[in-house]
Amino acid sequence: MGGELLVSGAVALANRLGIRKVVIGLTVVAMGTSMPEFFVSLFGALRGSSDISVGNVVGSNLANIGLALGLSVLIRKAVGKLKEVVWDLLFLSVMTAILWTMGLDREISGWEGGLLLVGLFFYVFASSRRKRLEVEEEKSLSYPLLLIIVGIGVLSVAANYTVKSGILVSQRMGITTLAIGMTAMALGTSLPEISVSLVAAAKREGGIGVGNVVGSNIFNLLGVLGGVSLLRPLEINRSLLTVYIPASLGFTLFLLLLAAFRGRMDRRQALFLLVVYFILMYYLFR
Repeated sequence: MGGELLVSGAVALANRLGIRKVVIGLTVVAMGTSMPEFFVSLFGALRGSSDISVGNVVGSNLANIGLALGLSVLIRKAVGKLKEVVWDLLFLSVMTAILWTMGLDREISGWEGGLLLVGLFFYVFASSRRKRLEVEEEKSLSYPLLLIIVGIGVLSVAANYTVKSGILVSQRMGITTLAIGMTAMALGTSLPEISVSLVAAAKREGGIGVGNVVGSNIFNLLGVLGGVSLLRPLEINRSLLTVYIPASLGFTLFLLLLAAFRGRMDRRQALFLLVVYFILMYYLFR
């Protein structure tokens, strides 16, 4: 229900402001669906668990591409159109590589978090400058904004309860905090992105679905890790440096190559992403 409200509000807002739907997905929707990641990572850091904070973000970014986008393209091929997000994927690839470089000393310090936030402000400013479409008619913005706010609220509450339940299950199974962060936490906080992308696919709003996934990954990387590490430095688990951050970069580069040379992703490539994602999760528990 939260995904339905958020997509409907975003489509209405895009039409009334003359903004391309993919830009709405990259900014307003992405920021809203990244709120659960921010709060989970923040509380994880405040409780001294960097594995939950960083694992949640890296796991969410993998789930957004592997699950949210992969499943959406399997449902409706039109969601796989990537032409409009080439620049965004390039930016995300560069920032993921920078994050990996920052983490080589096994920590993201406060000043490094500040640099990530500067990158986020640059991205939002650049996105706001994109070419607009003609506005068909002047209408009030209050209704679509209300739908977006209520949709974000419902998604956040639903994700919060899912995460709490996931933590209890994981703890009773004796799983490490990194595994909890990258599975129960990451999947729980990625439910907004997954649900929004699936709803967007069902409503034939592929631009919002793709924009939501790419934009959310950018906000997770820069806004969540940047903001949390600015408050408290985050330790980086060796497994994240050797396997999961490189895997996240690999997923992003794979999408970038598809966007630059083919302009779209078909069902075979979506299935490939899903398979690789589940292999990574299996390796995590091994």
